[in-house]
Amino acid sequence: MNIYHGVFPTMDGCVYRLGVALHKIDDPAQVLGVGDRWILQPEDEWEVVGYVHNVVFTCGAVPEEDGTLKLYWGGADKVMCVGTAVIDELVEFCLSNSRPPLGD
Repeated sequence: MNIYHGVFPTMDGCVYRLGVALHKIDDPAQVLGVGDRWILQPEDEWEVVGYVHNVVFTCGAVPEEDGTLKLYWGGADKVMCVGTAVIDELVEFCLSNSRPPLGD
């Protein structure tokens, strides 16, 4: 699994959001699915206002024994944040709500 950030240009500047992709474990170059919606976007004040506005960027992800993922992200180039996601839900999201492959 890969948590990544993407940039969306707007008339008011860029917005940085996080997405998730699922890769084959024995061949990470093979992508099994990419969530078709963002999993995190700037919403809270500390993500919207800071050194660089409207930014969340991934800083790490740590799987826990209970099946959750501790997700660390920066907000507005000013603060560090942490949240929890359920790994099985992220996997299901990539498989059942996946973007069409490139070239389709």
